[in-house]
Amino acid sequence: MATKEANKIDLKKLKQLYKDSAAARAVLDHLASRERNWSSTTVDRIQTNVLADGGNVSRADIVWVFRELEACGCGEFKAGRKGWSSRFEWAVQMVGVGQAAAGETEKVEEITEEDKGEEAGASSLKHSFRLRPDVTTTIELPADVTSSEAQRLADFIKTIPFSG
Repeated sequence: MATKEANKIDLKKLKQLYKDSAAARAVLDHLASRERNWSSTTVDRIQTNVLADGGNVSRADIVWVFRELEACGCGEFKAGRKGWSSRFEWAVQMVGVGQAAAGETEKVEEITEEDKGEEAGASSLKHSFRLRPDVTTTIELPADVTSSEAQRLADFIKTIPFSG
């Protein structure tokens, strides 16, 4: 059954977004193909998944699509701050949003208790390290990485063969 939040979605605008933008189509098609809904998903996670699906989207594309989805009434885009990743917090089921955009359904359901939570992998942080003046490397680690896990990673890096 559709709910108050689901009734606030501008389906016409959502379908127009799908029709007009290749980046939005790639994101929305990915959402429609999902088996599970989440209440929150990060820009990085969606970009990784869409690229794995064969889509060609930039981080800026994902942010733009999320802002457009917010304008359609699907939820709220939250820009990353103080260690939090940029993410979209869904007001309705994200799978239904993708399906409605593609014209596969005319209704989008409210998020259920089962849907509440972040998509797996969403609780990670990127760490950058300047190795030399012209080389910066980035590693993504779980937000709750332990000191023993960090030590294991450091030990692994020591095993990488270097020419010198």
